[in-house]
Amino acid sequence: MHLDDLNKVISLPEAFLLDMDGLLLDTEKVAQRAFFLSCERVNFSCDIDDYAQLTGHSSVLRDKLLADILPKDIDLKAFNHHWWESFHQILSEDVPVKKGATEFLEYVYSQDIKIVVATSSFTESAEMLLNRAKLRPFVGLIVGGDQVKNAKPAPDIYLKAASSANVPAQNCMAFEDSDVGTMAAHAAGVPVVQIPDINKPTEECIALGHLIFDSLDSARDMFGWR
Repeated sequence: MHLDDLNKVISLPEAFLLDMDGLLLDTEKVAQRAFFLSCERVNFSCDIDDYAQLTGHSSVLRDKLLADILPKDIDLKAFNHHWWESFHQILSEDVPVKKGATEFLEYVYSQDIKIVVATSSFTESAEMLLNRAKLRPFVGLIVGGDQVKNAKPAPDIYLKAASSANVPAQNCMAFEDSDVGTMAAHAAGVPVVQIPDINKPTEECIALGHLIFDSLDSARDMFGWR
């Protein structure tokens, strides 16, 4: 989608397919904080650009990428355990919601439009975090990374999300923060809007021609969804 095409997309879709981490929940920064705490624990200095490679992926692919980043003398399993233990410990006190996310969901819900969360996180974890953040009542269905064979940027999760909503992919609209998620929605034939979080879109992703905004509020203002 291009800005010149706004008159074609301003109408609300039949279903919204939404990423979770970094779009609805401000958890990417928490994961980053927990990661670098784990790095300090094993006296490993990781470059921020190397860490950026790990975001937006399923646990399986993330572990493969992490194995290439960590020194060979660091136990991958132990590092991962401490990383995600720290992550969940931080979130046990509070699950931060992205600015504008609650208002976005309230508006879509008020319009009686289907909402499906399509996340690389496991379904059980997504259920827990959305409940803690008090966003679960707005969400009709959750499609987690454990429900599909191929992770983002493969189209599987968005194809399943559209199918679960019983809405053709082209009649849905996806919102994503990461490049891999944006590419997954695009590959599934779902019109996608990107709201970048901690990583800026790459030139490869920008070349898809989709709309990119700096916040959910900005997207709602541009589309007139108020």
